[in-house]
Amino acid sequence: MSAAPSKTHGNMEAAKGSVKETVGKVLGNQSMRVEGAAQNAAGNAEVDAVKSANYASGAMDSMGGSIKKNVGSAIGNERMQASGATTEAKGDFQKAVNK
Repeated sequence: MSAAPSKTHGNMEAAKGSVKETVGKVLGNQSMRVEGAAQNAAGNAEVDAVKSANYASGAMDSMGGSIKKNVGSAIGNERMQASGATTEAKGDFQKAVNK
């Protein structure tokens, strides 16, 4: 496994595990089937962990942007309001992509 979890690595591991599991079933090789199932599960867990971390980061951006936008609106600072709206939208997008 690489130093940091990634969706790409996790998806590759899940795919390799799925293939290994299928080949094990076809060949009647219980050990290969079990090893493939474990590799598939580990890959899927890695993807889920990355998605959770990215979702949390998006939630923080969304909340911080919303606060900044509202403060900018309250004090009449259009630049702050626009910056907050941009950060909020970025966070909302990141949350949607990582559900």
